[in-house]
Amino acid sequence: MVITGDNKSTAEAVCQEIGLFSNLTRIRGHSFTGKEFMAFPVSHRVEILSKPGCVVFSRAEPKHKQEIVRLLKEMGEIVAMTGDGVNDAPALKLADIGIAMGITGTEVFGPF
Repeated sequence: MVITGDNKSTAEAVCQEIGLFSNLTRIRGHSFTGKEFMAFPVSHRVEILSKPGCVVFSRAEPKHKQEIVRLLKEMGEIVAMTGDGVNDAPALKLADIGIAMGITGTEVFGPF
């Protein structure tokens, strides 16, 4: 699963390049902006997160990242999150495992 603030076409291209989507996988139904995802009813969000295969979320804001992590945890998943900026800190803190990356990462403190 990829969650990024990058635009949708960039996120999809990167996922294709690194092999997250096979040639047979249609990206449609597996790629959403944060706003598109949040516009769905919760039941549909859970359905999307439950599907096998890769899902990419683009133009994700901090609240979108937090919601995805929260839903995954409610579904019983153990969630690891990586991030490199202050916009990632809330989701990093909420995840079971939060990894701040980069030379000047954002400190995130929480119950570990």
